[in-house]
Amino acid sequence: MQIQELNLTDAAVYEREIQRRIDKPGAELSVFVVDMGGISKIFARSGQEASTSFLRVVAKLLVRVCRQDDKVCRIGDSAFGIILQDVTSPVLLQLAAEKIIRLYDAAINEMDVSFQAKVCIGIASYPEHANDAKELMHNARLAAEAAHSKGEPYFFYSPESVATLSMKWDIQGDLAAAIESNALELFYQPKVSVATGRAIGAEALLRWSNGEHGSVPPDVFIPVACDIGMINELSQFVLTTALRNASEWPETGERKSVSINLESETLQGTDVDEIISSSLSIWGSDKIDLMLEITESALVADSKSSFRRLQSLRSMGVGISIDDFGTGYSSLSYFTNIPATELKIDKSFVNNMCECDRSRSLVETIIALAHRFDLIVVAEGVECEEEFDMLAEMNCDVVQGFHIAEAMPHEDFCQWLENQ
Repeated sequence: MQIQELNLTDAAVYEREIQRRIDKPGAELSVFVVDMGGISKIFARSGQEASTSFLRVVAKLLVRVCRQDDKVCRIGDSAFGIILQDVTSPVLLQLAAEKIIRLYDAAINEMDVSFQAKVCIGIASYPEHANDAKELMHNARLAAEAAHSKGEPYFFYSPESVATLSMKWDIQGDLAAAIESNALELFYQPKVSVATGRAIGAEALLRWSNGEHGSVPPDVFIPVACDIGMINELSQFVLTTALRNASEWPETGERKSVSINLESETLQGTDVDEIISSSLSIWGSDKIDLMLEITESALVADSKSSFRRLQSLRSMGVGISIDDFGTGYSSLSYFTNIPATELKIDKSFVNNMCECDRSRSLVETIIALAHRFDLIVVAEGVECEEEFDMLAEMNCDVVQGFHIAEAMPHEDFCQWLENQ
């Protein structure tokens, strides 16, 4: 088997080798792009000798995956290319990719490095995914980028998945511009007291209408903001806008709160206290409480650090709500340790109460237990009168959902409050 494991191979030379194989009658082959995630830059801290030694270890391990007719080449500072001759079966390609991942982990252990490094593998096959070598290599690189973007160890090229990824890349530039130009908008969904039927506040929900892509869902653009390092700017926008809008809500006699979702990346950041305190100092109001909604998964990521941060936020007078309770890593320790003021029952349980006795019993148990720890209970996703009545019988405190009102622009929410 041929291998060029240390000296960089010119891309044109490598493509010519692929094209030479493609030009043979009945040719079938697959190309792997094995991206080590910039590991050579990390090893630069330990010197060139350590970097070279690691690359040599990786190259030798990659050879073990391949047969005599295959080829391994180093095609970038932190990437290897592999040509797998006469292999296009997804099952065999998956097995090869998984073997590479195990060998890569072995290389990490062999070098006894002090950091976690993951490999991303892009896979493309001829003739299914390309007409020539240039297109094949391009698609394999796109697949490697897709693996990195999705947090997957390997990814098979497909036009549909790459089109979705391309839209995500386009969104990155548009999102940065949207944040800077205040093109994003907050909608507000009312939270209503079960006992009085009156609004006690609202959850602020971020909306973005992009001229090219139309309405972009938050579960698409928020991960993009995390990827491009703009989640703090996005959080700052939501905080300041929500507090400013809430200060303009008409008075109806009840003290109100505005709830915003705090992403895990912002919670784990070192400047979360400063972001929130600066927003409160500018737009805070004596008549409005700020409620931060945190998912269970965000807490589990680093529970000790998260709890300390939340305790610091509580000392500022900020309320803490555990969002989507029951869908993550629910633990009774939350009730005794976390400085929470509110618990939100996930809508999946609420919507099943009327048909499922277990869901109804679970909701009732959560409400009773939360009340024992002096937590306000919010049921989200309430869609009908039957669900509302059932929650009232269970002594649920607050409801939110389409049965009350859909999320609406700020001006419409103010009018909704006045109409109440």
